[in-house]
Amino acid sequence: MTSQQSLTVNQNLTIRLLRVLRYNKARIERSLTLLPESRRPLFHALPFLLHINHPEFPGFVDGDSVPFGLNNFTYRDQIKEALSLCFPAQQSLLDDVKQLWPRQRAIDALVLMGSIGTIAQSDNSDFDYWVCVNGENLTDAQLAALQQKLTLIEQWAEDAHQLEVHFFLSDINKVRANDFGVAEGESAGSAQAVLLKNEFYTTNIVVAGKAPFWWLVPDSVSEQQYYSLMGHLKEGSSLEPGWFMDLGALEHLDPSELFGAAIWQLGKAMDSPFKSVLKMAKLEVFLENAEHEQPLCNLLKKRVHNGDEAPGSVATIDPYALMFDQLIVHYTSLHQPEVVELLQQCLYIKCGTRLSQPLDKEKVTFKRRIIAGYVKQWGWTRAELRHLDNINNWSFQEMVQLSRRIHSFLIHCYRRMSAKLSLDNQSVSKEDMTVLGRRLDTFYSKKDNKIPFLRSGFDDKVYCPQITVKKHRKKGGGELWVAYYGDQLGKLGKVLDRTRMMQTLCPVQLMLWCVCNRLVDNHTQILLDYDTDPVTDYDLTQFVKHALALFPPVKVNALARDALLSPQQIKTCLVVLNFTTIRLKATVEEVTVIYSTTWGETFVTSGVEALDSLWFELQEVSPAPPCYLFVPRSSHSRRIAHDFQQSNEQPFTVLD
Repeated sequence: MTSQQSLTVNQNLTIRLLRVLRYNKARIERSLTLLPESRRPLFHALPFLLHINHPEFPGFVDGDSVPFGLNNFTYRDQIKEALSLCFPAQQSLLDDVKQLWPRQRAIDALVLMGSIGTIAQSDNSDFDYWVCVNGENLTDAQLAALQQKLTLIEQWAEDAHQLEVHFFLSDINKVRANDFGVAEGESAGSAQAVLLKNEFYTTNIVVAGKAPFWWLVPDSVSEQQYYSLMGHLKEGSSLEPGWFMDLGALEHLDPSELFGAAIWQLGKAMDSPFKSVLKMAKLEVFLENAEHEQPLCNLLKKRVHNGDEAPGSVATIDPYALMFDQLIVHYTSLHQPEVVELLQQCLYIKCGTRLSQPLDKEKVTFKRRIIAGYVKQWGWTRAELRHLDNINNWSFQEMVQLSRRIHSFLIHCYRRMSAKLSLDNQSVSKEDMTVLGRRLDTFYSKKDNKIPFLRSGFDDKVYCPQITVKKHRKKGGGELWVAYYGDQLGKLGKVLDRTRMMQTLCPVQLMLWCVCNRLVDNHTQILLDYDTDPVTDYDLTQFVKHALALFPPVKVNALARDALLSPQQIKTCLVVLNFTTIRLKATVEEVTVIYSTTWGETFVTSGVEALDSLWFELQEVSPAPPCYLFVPRSSHSRRIAHDFQQSNEQPFTVLD
């Protein structure tokens, strides 16, 4: 290469660097704009706590070999002001901050990834940081000490400021090789390594330290060209090697990761369906365009390098909006208006921009401007906006209807992708496949006598401070027990139908469904309609109390990995006697058996024969699962419980 060519390459690298720095600065400013005012100082305090190690500050770990200190971290006035607000009692130390400064700096970079600084950022957004280090320079003991320090800072942020912070200790050398170890109980490396790197490159904000050199290379280069350009970094030049870290190039994504990523997203959808519906759609779009489309991170980088046609417009580029635009183009081209509408609604709800509520022009953020532009483009009416903005007051049926549409899309998307993928070439490990598959089976599968999971994206909104339970006579004979949201005593017709939540053949199954799906707890007022003898509201309240203790709501994603890799076993068993029979009799007239399993499923069956069929799982395993007995209050309840115990070899603990 001639000196002139080398000069041109360096000039191009410098121009890209300036635009990347401008973009990074804009993302930081966006992050701070969207943060609640009380949390803005934390944005500056968290890097500082990684930079120092002192007993007067959170994150202190005793010992001479504790790695700390952030590369290229400077003590600016903005940081000084933030620290004064966070740590007023340590002001004397902050006034002479040099005494806290590290002799050596062990952390190459602190990088944010995820929704922060995008239109998807909300007041409840987690702070997900990559703490980038060179593992070759640190011993296992030092890495363990640094991890301890990070955990202490996470706990401080949660306890003192109710801010959820996650630090992912990332070895630069392993990231370069797409080795992400184990995350959240499953191997991210086997499920979606390159996809995770794409996600990182698409959303990252360098908070402090070195920038990924990836940002400086053009959007479409080979790995060989990537390292050739890295060779232009020279000590003492405007492109200092110490300013950058090598996390590796990313030419294209790997289709072999798609199946693992798809079932991963289905798993995530159990907790965050609004986020997962967009991410699952992104996977399907990638599969359809794998041969001729660049990874999203490279498309984003191209726009940053181009200054989005003008250098001043770099600040308008949003990773989340860019992803969303890709999805809409794809599903519009397939003439799937119902999917397009679902994605639009999910984006709007997730972003939480209440456009039906006017704001002062001075308070209008970039996020509101982008979402308002979308809504105008979609042609939504003010009535539609008001309806979505009033989501906290939606009826139970409206919430469930949207949730069903979301989960239906996720399942159909997964099936379409599975049909196009060769499972033999997928990189997800056998163990991960087993764990993820069993979680999905627990959450989605329908089985005889199983209590179904309410597929809701509204866990925080489906809780009922008050429910009404009614018994209806079926036309062909028999009974239906129905739970309604709120106080519906004396109400009939359409008003009643709008609050209907669930109906079953017996009240035990009905209340257990409410407990397992977080609709009721011990504080819920249960209103029982007339003509339900012999069942009383006291019976229902007592049963709910015991069900909450024995069969608490299950977070399927929190099920232990070891349990899912082991054979399924009964975890707890409860027998309920004579719940709906006349209480004057002193004999066992009705048996209802409830049991939960180590795979997170709960079942309800009827009859003594149901208990007999479980004898092996209850009696011949070690340790034997605990068994309990509940008899509704009556003058004969003790005798009924005693007689039942005498007739069964299995020991039962009687509940009051």
